[in-house]
Amino acid sequence: MSLISFFRGLRRFISHPLFISLLRVALGAVFIVASLDKIQNPEAFATTIANYRLLPYTVINGTAIVLPWLEIVTGTVLVLGVWIRASTIIVWGLLFAFSVAISQALFRGLDISCGCFSTNPNAERMSLWTLIWDVIWFCWGILIWILDQGHYSVFRFLNTRKDRTALS
Repeated sequence: MSLISFFRGLRRFISHPLFISLLRVALGAVFIVASLDKIQNPEAFATTIANYRLLPYTVINGTAIVLPWLEIVTGTVLVLGVWIRASTIIVWGLLFAFSVAISQALFRGLDISCGCFSTNPNAERMSLWTLIWDVIWFCWGILIWILDQGHYSVFRFLNTRKDRTALS
């Protein structure tokens, strides 16, 4: 097998609608799971945000309330395949903001939990891997933005069912 044929096969695999849809669902699930503990514990999440020493205290509580709901709504619409491009832009923005926050905390040597999936202050500490995962998820968003045509989405499923019942 030549290198060219390997890359052609890899390109076909990566651009396959099912693979892209699985990436979209996985990315949406990441955001849904990340939001759950934050929604249940907004005070603890506010403390986590404050630990980054990045935002003024006047906006921390509002951020702790709004951000998890934005994550769960964005994750849900990604999973469903609704407003794919709009939700991907929101995901990019969130991941960019998270990456900046994580990068500055790592650079400053803050020994804190990232608060990504748990508001527990004793949760796993932030590391370079935290940032790497954000970059990986950002790249998934790029693939979804470019390649997802909504083949495996709720709208496509409902339209297919509607078409089948109309033919009956």
